[in-house]
Amino acid sequence: MTRLQNGLYPHQVDGIKFLTQHGRAILADDMGLGKTRQAVIAMNEAAPNGVVLVICPASLKLNWEREIHLVQADDSVEVIGVKGYEVAEPRWVVVNYDQLAKNAERLRAIRWSGVIIDEAHFIKNASQRTSQVLKIVGVSDNKRESVDGPRLVFLLTGTPMPNRPRDLFNLLRAVGHPSARSFLSFAKRYCGAYQNDFGWVTEGASNIAELNLLLKEVMLRRKKDDVLDLPPKIRSWVPVQIEAAGAWKSYEEFLGWLGNSDPSRPNDTEFLARITKLRVALHKAKHAACAERIKDVLATGQKVVVFTCYSEGITKHKKALGDKAVTITGSDSAKERMAAMDAFQKDPEVQVALCNLIAGGVGLNMTAGTHVIFQDLDWVPANHLQAEDRCYRIGQNQRVTVEYLMADGTLDGYIAQLLETKLKLVQAVESDELPEASVLKDLQAMLQKLGPALLQEVRAGKAQGATATRIEAIGDLVAALPQDSPLLETGSWEFPSSSNPKQS
Repeated sequence: MTRLQNGLYPHQVDGIKFLTQHGRAILADDMGLGKTRQAVIAMNEAAPNGVVLVICPASLKLNWEREIHLVQADDSVEVIGVKGYEVAEPRWVVVNYDQLAKNAERLRAIRWSGVIIDEAHFIKNASQRTSQVLKIVGVSDNKRESVDGPRLVFLLTGTPMPNRPRDLFNLLRAVGHPSARSFLSFAKRYCGAYQNDFGWVTEGASNIAELNLLLKEVMLRRKKDDVLDLPPKIRSWVPVQIEAAGAWKSYEEFLGWLGNSDPSRPNDTEFLARITKLRVALHKAKHAACAERIKDVLATGQKVVVFTCYSEGITKHKKALGDKAVTITGSDSAKERMAAMDAFQKDPEVQVALCNLIAGGVGLNMTAGTHVIFQDLDWVPANHLQAEDRCYRIGQNQRVTVEYLMADGTLDGYIAQLLETKLKLVQAVESDELPEASVLKDLQAMLQKLGPALLQEVRAGKAQGATATRIEAIGDLVAALPQDSPLLETGSWEFPSSSNPKQS
């Protein structure tokens, strides 16, 4: 390993050793710690011959081609689905999740020396792409059959548990862990599974300490504050006063509908349509405040990355900012996203990156930015963490400020509490030191109170007893923040950086 240590951080050397020794393993380092580099080097060390498959999101295919050539310039790399990257006898084959089914016959016919699954949390749900991935790595639908596939399977993700313990099941299946042979057994043990009138509910958490220990058998996770000397990252909830009549009307209409709906006959389509209408209204109502914050940051001479959940905001910001801004959305090709990222990183005239939260939240290096603004709040904390760390990663030498714009007294207040509770659960499962029992008890109480999402509460069953109480509690949570909220006392809510817990 001496030759390979040149240019590597010590944690990367340890990560390479972990992958090569375990064979099938999950590398779950914080975003920005160089998981791609570690996986490429580990694969070249452990499987110097044969063909290696990389499965990743479409937006990251060309980034993988670039990273492979940075490690091994002479290796031939085929990128499936990208013109000009066809190779007759490749050493590496890069394919995105959405093209697995189309190329299934070819991919399954090859005897892979190794497989790398990037952004592995993409396989957390039961889906066709998950099924395709599991078949490629030799996981059978028959739980009695052992894993039969490549010896080397590296799962890379900065967020192994985006929401709740059930998200871990397919990752553990992919690495052949015995706890993942039966989902129902796993759910009963670690997801607090219970039955209602509609079947098994597996959205909870149980035996968190045991799950924490189980993960350590197959997963290596390092935090930035443990391995790097990065400047601090400060998160702040920034209250935004909503004055638009349309936003308040949508808010009142949603609460009225939710209160009068019959939980015993859930209408998911109508629910999603109404809550989307409300979130879009909040998005529009916060646009002016977001535009003002962008101007404030640019006045200081810093670059800023803005994340939204809806394209309308990106379009309006781009029209106002012109050539000062680049955009990254789901409709962009891999080449267009790379070009936008490079312009933001290298061109002093490009000061703003306007990104869709999902499309721009993974696989991009935007360390030229020192300020991150979220115009909208997503239900999943992992989406926010991934997006934050486009700026907060190796190569960053300045403090990163992250601002979440929150419409005070609206649905945003509920989502903010939900995000924080889910984040605490994620940290408890992934932490190096087991949390105290009292912390776990409080956490499970909060999860039970908040529920995994409004939709799950509406689905929970007939509006009787505890279920009716929970639905009523959600209405209270949506209506206002708790009276002891630091937000109401100070006007902002700052979280210390993971790099510097004492920073406030």
